[in-house]
Amino acid sequence: MTRVRLTIRDAKEHGAMRTGKLVSNPTVAGVDLDSDPATVSIQDCIDATGYRLVYKKNRAVVPGSAGGRHLATATATRYPDGRWLINVGAVHEDQPC
Repeated sequence: MTRVRLTIRDAKEHGAMRTGKLVSNPTVAGVDLDSDPATVSIQDCIDATGYRLVYKKNRAVVPGSAGGRHLATATATRYPDGRWLINVGAVHEDQPC
């Protein structure tokens, strides 16, 4: 099971839900069209300061769930059929931005 699915399941089981908005503004950090396959590196600062985990019953913020701003990186690869797909992605919670 993926990390996202586990997080959603845990929140639902504990009567919690996400509210607010994630802010994202990705930029191209590098391009390597000569590699096989060609790749593009993407970097972002995910801003979750307005995105909260709250209890459904009373909308109180779940303790320890405060969001912040963290570096996120991804690599897109061009496949033989011409599609660009993200094949690696990570949020670096130890690297604020």
